[in-house]
Amino acid sequence: MFYAVLFAFLAALSMERSDPARAARDSWWPAQRAPRGFVTVRVRGVPTTAATAVPSGPGTSRVTSAATALTVDMREEMLSASLAGLAALAVNCGEADELVWNDTVVQRYGEWKERTVVRLGLVDRGTFTPWELLERGMRAGWVRGYVAYARDPSGRKAYTAKNASTNESVNVATSLAGIHRAVLIEESLIPRAEALGLRMLADGRVPMPPEDAAQLSRSALSMLDPGVQRNRDVAISQRCWVGYGAGAQAWPMIDRLDDLAPTFGWDEGDEAMHTLAVSVRGHSNTASNWMRNQPFLSAGALDARFPAVVGMPASSVDFADRRPCVALVLSDGDNLQWLCGAFWGPGAPRNMPATPPPGTPPVKPAAYWDHPLHGSFPIGFGACLSSLSQAAPCVLERIGETQPVGTALIEQFAGYWYPDRFAENTGRREELFREFMRRLDAQNHRTGAVMAGMLMLHSNTPGAAEARRWIAEGLHPLLGAFVCDYAPYNAGRGRIDWASDGRGGEVPFVTAGYCLWAGLDTQHPGIGGPEAVADAIARDAATSTAPFTRWVSVHAWSSHELADGTKVTGVGAAAALAERLKSRGIRVVRPDELLHRIRRERDGTPALHVVSPGAPFRQATHSWNPPHRGGSRGVGVER
Repeated sequence: MFYAVLFAFLAALSMERSDPARAARDSWWPAQRAPRGFVTVRVRGVPTTAATAVPSGPGTSRVTSAATALTVDMREEMLSASLAGLAALAVNCGEADELVWNDTVVQRYGEWKERTVVRLGLVDRGTFTPWELLERGMRAGWVRGYVAYARDPSGRKAYTAKNASTNESVNVATSLAGIHRAVLIEESLIPRAEALGLRMLADGRVPMPPEDAAQLSRSALSMLDPGVQRNRDVAISQRCWVGYGAGAQAWPMIDRLDDLAPTFGWDEGDEAMHTLAVSVRGHSNTASNWMRNQPFLSAGALDARFPAVVGMPASSVDFADRRPCVALVLSDGDNLQWLCGAFWGPGAPRNMPATPPPGTPPVKPAAYWDHPLHGSFPIGFGACLSSLSQAAPCVLERIGETQPVGTALIEQFAGYWYPDRFAENTGRREELFREFMRRLDAQNHRTGAVMAGMLMLHSNTPGAAEARRWIAEGLHPLLGAFVCDYAPYNAGRGRIDWASDGRGGEVPFVTAGYCLWAGLDTQHPGIGGPEAVADAIARDAATSTAPFTRWVSVHAWSSHELADGTKVTGVGAAAALAERLKSRGIRVVRPDELLHRIRRERDGTPALHVVSPGAPFRQATHSWNPPHRGGSRGVGVER
């Protein structure tokens, strides 16, 4: 039955999207209209000779690369972010035809800008300083005034706990900016802003008036550290309520949201608690706090076309080979800001000179997709493909163009939320869950994803069983799902739970059997570094009486030191494990091959040669991904 559904899936992939209303119904991401042109805003940073001499905190932003350290005026960064947000809002309202690209950071976003400009056919209308662009916006009418705020003097590291001196007025101001079409002006810059003829339309330093709060969006919500400017553009363009560490104070704002609304950014404190707060209310966390230029990248996304991810048909599996099989899957693909940033490696910073100055440390090598060993062994990447299809289709373009033959892409379940607890506080759990799956299924038909990855608080509860059934019935085709528990990831120890797909078939939900996670060798069975995990797998395979098919969750942020002193992370850690498994007689396979084998063992069908070569999966034509053209859970630090 799965393979019959696959043919219909292939047909859907070939169809052009022609119904804008349906596209909107199939999305949970606030839409951004496409403009005809764009401008670039650039904050001029001051180079410093030593990174340690650069102050950090809300007044200044330390942006460090391998070549330089910059002190950037955070007041101008906040102004730039608000200009980008107001321009995007004006485009959505049909009052302007250009977006703003914020070029103030040293990161690998240059390629995303280029791809988006090409996709939309945008006209480049120049580069401006924040104050020049402010005057341009005033003349065009999409800037009508300013909202005042006070800087946060706390000096905390970003996305850490607030303290007694934390000032959150910039979050109030960000909430008000879209309502009043006003830029963010730090109080020391008020004289300069008023000299241009701007007047204060709202004040973030005092509580938000109820009449303003009533105008805030119900389609999304933002949680942002008051010392960070990232992600404020989308909060303003969508007129989101913005908070940080609000706890129960945020619940009324969450409760007023429309069904299945995303939460932008990242909150303070225990991630399970603030992710649970949105999950039980029927919403999702996007882990997007360090994302840049989201309105720009998401413009016209619902009409974007990109290559479907490459899958492995069952006809390619040698079922006669009965050796123990293990699949390796990189974790944390629900982290949107990471998939748009460090997932691709640091690249060359925009401001690095052709000949770096003496004493400059080498560029840190890529640890994930652009790792030199990626493509040399089978591996799976969890990735929130469905979120990218709505927020940054340019990233999906690059994934499709550079996916190695041995690499599988797994839909990391529309961001970060807990299926076993989803919508349990709403009284409409099944209704909302099934609607979310309907929308996710529509996005899967755009991306080509036929596998799912998910993180549950507890995978062996009645709530988890309900979730499996609704997922299996809602996603077609679904080859299978890879399930992690919150702590430890491999609490299920390789257990396979089967759920009916409602069409006469069954879908395997396979829990992680092992976890490559540094520092946990003695705390949980099956967890540790490459050597310890390889030993555990070999022992279990030797005593298994059934065909041995397991998978390993490769913790994305763990750094492992090998016997020779080499430190490995991400793909490097997975490669070290693959090498050790091979020496122990264990085959490393793609995750989709693992699922094909599990399915065959369950139903005893023939070799499943019902899939013709070249369909339903786009066949890879390369085995290595070329370098790109540009240069805890990982959200508390910039990734």
